Amino acid sequence: MNPLRPLAIPTYRRLFAAMVLTIFAQGAWALYLAMQTLDLGATPATLSGVVAWSGIGLLAGSLPAGVLADRVPNKSVIVAVLTLNVVVAAATSTAAVLDLVTFWMLAMSAFVIGVSTAFFFPAYTALVPILVASDDLMAVNGLEGATRPLVGQALAPAVVGAVIGASMPVAGGYLIAAALALALLAALRLPAPTPAEVQADGSAASPITDLLEGFRYVALTRWVRSSVLFAAVMGLVVTGPLEVLLPALMHSSHDNGPALYGAVLAALGAGGLVGSLLAGSWRTPARFLPAMVGAWALGCLPLAIPALTRNPWAIGAGLAVYGALIGIGMVIWGTVLQEHVPLEMLGRVASLDFFISVAFMPLSIALTGLLSRHIDTHTLFVTAGLVPLATAVLLAALGQLRMPRKTLGESGGA
Repeated sequence: MNPLRPLAIPTYRRLFAAMVLTIFAQGAWALYLAMQTLDLGATPATLSGVVAWSGIGLLAGSLPAGVLADRVPNKSVIVAVLTLNVVVAAATSTAAVLDLVTFWMLAMSAFVIGVSTAFFFPAYTALVPILVASDDLMAVNGLEGATRPLVGQALAPAVVGAVIGASMPVAGGYLIAAALALALLAALRLPAPTPAEVQADGSAASPITDLLEGFRYVALTRWVRSSVLFAAVMGLVVTGPLEVLLPALMHSSHDNGPALYGAVLAALGAGGLVGSLLAGSWRTPARFLPAMVGAWALGCLPLAIPALTRNPWAIGAGLAVYGALIGIGMVIWGTVLQEHVPLEMLGRVASLDFFISVAFMPLSIALTGLLSRHIDTHTLFVTAGLVPLATAVLLAALGQLRMPRKTLGESGGA
């Protein structure tokens, strides 16, 4: 299968363009926010206080976003999110030009864009299977998986950093606003909501009831429950070592530690790009649950390499393998959600998955900092490499990785 084939679909091209530009803006916003805050003379403590509101906004918006995506036509959600983001980015940049911007304004803008970003992706996820045939969903998720590291983690910070370096932070803000405006134009050209989407908007159930139904579906559907549980454990043991221990190790072991840390992260991103595009050329595995969890579990094994050597080439190669296998698992996960979760439930399931991912990142970082005072760093790296595999083995032994006998998307039972 050609992983670029979905781009031949005009309606999906518009959605893809909106998604790429939104990822660009999201990746660029983190750098712009930091530079604009520092330009006001912020201390490290002040900077962290401002930047933290982006994560708070993401966390606060993630659960309501899924409920809204299942109650309101998804095109309307995407258009509203992008409109709000254009206004916030442009207003923040204009306030900076007029010397009116303050720390609290930057924190508020970070919170608003964090919340609105949380609303974008469940709506995007739920809209994809409406615009794209089932046979193309692996390719679509492969494209998205490749786009995130390439655009969000590499291209966006590089471009906006160069613009800010050549002028001032406010220029980066206007560039982000322009990217969001283009994304909005692409979203406005998406097809009108289908009758099914409009009918879903008239649901009599309360938002709280809708949210509880989403939790119930995840808890009672074995393949979803097992995937989310494994991802939670993986996020808890992996995020901290990657974002706290690894940069500290590279800094203390090498004179050019920051550059080497950037290089090994680039290897991780390159691995994710290759893995996502590779998976996008496949069909969905018949036994997708063990294939997905197995890819994630085996992918984490190279995280133990820093416990054995500080050689940046070995660490970089290990992170490339990690990125590739995690990318493959993520493409399978996104595809089976869109193939097998009922359309009226898809936004909530996607948002619950997103919520767990966001929630466990700061918890893992905090726990890693605490445990590193009492446990050897090498032990924590080995734990990051082996605990996901042990979790996968345990789930398999408990029968939680068996494919459900019922039609996928129905409750798989305990």
